[in-house]
Amino acid sequence: MNYKQKQFGGINSFSNLDGKTGLASVPDNFVDLVLTDPPYGIADSTKLTKTKGQIGSTQEAGGNDFQDSWDSVEDYYEWIKPFIAEFVRVMKDNGSLILFLDRKYTGLIIRNLEKHFDLNFKNKIYFKKKNPVPSIRKNNYRSTIEEAVWFTKSKQCTFNFGAQGDMLQFYEGSIGRKKTKHPTEKYGWMIEPLIKNHTRPGQVVLDTFAGSATTLVVAKKHGCDVIGFEKEARFYEIARARMEEEQMDLAFHAPANESAIVAELDFLMNVELAAITSSAANLSNLNLA
Repeated sequence: MNYKQKQFGGINSFSNLDGKTGLASVPDNFVDLVLTDPPYGIADSTKLTKTKGQIGSTQEAGGNDFQDSWDSVEDYYEWIKPFIAEFVRVMKDNGSLILFLDRKYTGLIIRNLEKHFDLNFKNKIYFKKKNPVPSIRKNNYRSTIEEAVWFTKSKQCTFNFGAQGDMLQFYEGSIGRKKTKHPTEKYGWMIEPLIKNHTRPGQVVLDTFAGSATTLVVAKKHGCDVIGFEKEARFYEIARARMEEEQMDLAFHAPANESAIVAELDFLMNVELAAITSSAANLSNLNLA
């Protein structure tokens, strides 16, 4: 870990903060892997999920105040676009971006991210649920696949290619028992291979939609440093309880309002920038001498 990373107050922290606000505090060219699961129309009265062994709508599971729907794919892209711009800014030149997305969004998102942000599309990664929720209405195929898309900022990136049989773009596991009460918790078998394949110990993993904190927990267990943001207070508390139970060594920030944590992060950034400026000035004086 270099000097800049040691000084940045957000390393190994989890904040109850909107992702865009939190991202503004992260330095440029700082993160090795952005791995996140943004909302994409999960809360729906017509979609079914299993919670505590009971089948119900995803809207009921998330709570009727949990809204994450958009009128069109284009509207969704306009919403997520500012996040992508910040992801590109904070990613190292050899960094990766992995996004979980709804299957109907992936085509447009891939095309636009290559076009608007000059990112390199590498692959789709698929996750098959061995025991998907039964079809009650029987008017479509049972939903058993989730998708993620992988982009890199340049041709170089961290990628740990293992045994041939382990490096398929397809992983499968069972659903049902979860670590938390979060309605859209990602299972460890989904996140584990992504952290294993795309990071090395000591690298920085960022999740701006931390939810139940699966990404943060798995990344820490693999020796990575993490930065996490979760906007919803109730989900933040669920994730925090999980990490405390698993004895994760993280700093938790949950101010009464966002301005307090923004002010704190701005202060830390000013201190860091002053130190960098001072170091540059000292180096310049040495060169002149």
